[in-house]
Amino acid sequence: MSKQEMDAVIQLLNANQADGDPSVEEQRAGMEALAGSFPLPEGAQQRAETIAGVPCEWQSVEGAKDDAVLLYFHGGGYVIGSVNTHRGLVSGFSGATGITGLSVDYRLAPEHPFPAAVEDAVAVYHALLEQGRDPAKIAIGGDSAGGGLSLALLLAARERGLPQPACAALLSPWSDLRIVAKAYESRKESDPMVRKDGISAMAAHYLGDTDPSNPLASPILADLAGLAPMIIHVGDREVLLDDSVDLAARAEEAGVDVTLKVWPDMIHVFQAFYPMVEEARQSIAEMGAFIAEKTA
Repeated sequence: MSKQEMDAVIQLLNANQADGDPSVEEQRAGMEALAGSFPLPEGAQQRAETIAGVPCEWQSVEGAKDDAVLLYFHGGGYVIGSVNTHRGLVSGFSGATGITGLSVDYRLAPEHPFPAAVEDAVAVYHALLEQGRDPAKIAIGGDSAGGGLSLALLLAARERGLPQPACAALLSPWSDLRIVAKAYESRKESDPMVRKDGISAMAAHYLGDTDPSNPLASPILADLAGLAPMIIHVGDREVLLDDSVDLAARAEEAGVDVTLKVWPDMIHVFQAFYPMVEEARQSIAEMGAFIAEKTA
């Protein structure tokens, strides 16, 4: 990576930082505007569909197969983000995997606190199975809160007797809503994407009266035995670094097939900046190869 690439990303992020204490609506608008500044991959295609009452969007690049699917959950602290903000990232994964992505517009807090997002995730996954989709041809993916939601889906599917999908691809998953990891202090000056006070506010919006130790809110605290194979990529500069490293260790202890990669000098969900950063493109390619192999 050239230092200029990451400097350009940080300048872009700083330019899009709202002044003062932005409202939820202002945060949502800011994320939409930032995502809209990136072009979609060539040949990107979209088709909206409501599945099990949940708004979704099929996102792919030209030539992607539809016999397998990447069921994707966007990040944004369970409070912001949408299929719009992650259209470029999911389309990028479609190119890397050769399969179609299905992005889920799950309900957001504070209007719809826990467990609304989990209920929507399970509903869409169950609907795909009811449609006759082979679980061995379904990959689950998500970044940040979407990574945590992906884990919650795996846990809820296991508890409800639903088959596990082929695999899960997790980008900097937010797996512990207690906000107690050491990286919140050791990395507090190095990642412009996430701040402890901001993410704590999002956790409060999402949790409401729910104990943050609830395993569907903080999957790192759950019994992870029997979950699908997973790949986890995280940046070394992130306050959420420990959420990935500790999750991988707990998954391995539980007998889960897990692959962890920590990327030096990378910030939170750096893959979203793949038009600008070489490491982001490499990460998507590596995770895409994992998904393609597991869903073949």
